Amino acid sequence: MSCFKCKGKGCNVCKHTGWIEILGAGMVHPNVLEMAGFDSSEYSGFAFGMGPDRIAMLKYGIEDIRHFYTNDVRFLDQFKAIEDRGDM
Repeated sequence: MSCFKCKGKGCNVCKHTGWIEILGAGMVHPNVLEMAGFDSSEYSGFAFGMGPDRIAMLKYGIEDIRHFYTNDVRFLDQFKAIEDRGDM
């Protein structure tokens, strides 16, 4: 997806690529399979997922994903559940 901050020109949010990943995917490392008890010479894996934090960044124009993980209540309080907001 094109970077919401720089509109694809390149900035610190998109690591100067112009793109933002919101649906991450990739191959599972053989060591992970081995630690899970699978023979990595016989099995391989592919992992994927959607980060709701990335979607929230796009929706609310948040430039740094780390804000979600610093436990700053002043920041987090603006993301109340719909039933708690009272404006619906």
